[in-house]
Amino acid sequence: MTLNEIKCEAIHVNTDSKICPGIAKTEQGEVFIMGGRTPEPKGICCQAFSAIGPMKLTMMLTDKMDWEKKEHFDITCPHGVVTYRLSRIK
Repeated sequence: MTLNEIKCEAIHVNTDSKICPGIAKTEQGEVFIMGGRTPEPKGICCQAFSAIGPMKLTMMLTDKMDWEKKEHFDITCPHGVVTYRLSRIK
């Protein structure tokens, strides 16, 4: 089975401080590498993880597909505060 590692970067936090006001306090620029386990030690917001889950899983378990016209996918958290960028680690 293919298991691609996925880079997940908080590319934009829609606050003046660039820190999410939610419980995880995600900061703009944080990077999480997702492989066979969820990121450690600080970890990613559980609600954001749910939002990015389907695309992360698709990217992890498949080779690049014909419909992938770009090198990354941007997904906004359920609260609309943090935008994450998912990309394959080559």
